[in-house]
Amino acid sequence: MKFEIDYQFRPTGSDTLEDIGNSADLTIGDGGFGVVPEVGDFVEIPRSRMGEREIYRGKVASRRFRYVLGYCHVRVVLDEVSDADWARL
Repeated sequence: MKFEIDYQFRPTGSDTLEDIGNSADLTIGDGGFGVVPEVGDFVEIPRSRMGEREIYRGKVASRRFRYVLGYCHVRVVLDEVSDADWARL
């Protein structure tokens, strides 16, 4: 089975999700290896991922798995974390 992982970002106080990069931020082929962060994990994605922000830092709020024709599409939603909270990690 092939996996496509898509990250989205939710700024503090907003209900709107921002896409980070393109529709499939990470594609893992048959026999490949990758890590999907768990709900509650902290994630940092640098600007090189082509988002609007300098850097995306967040806590995983949810993961959705959708299986279609030999693919597993995973959507990971990050809630924004303050710089102060990030510094405590």
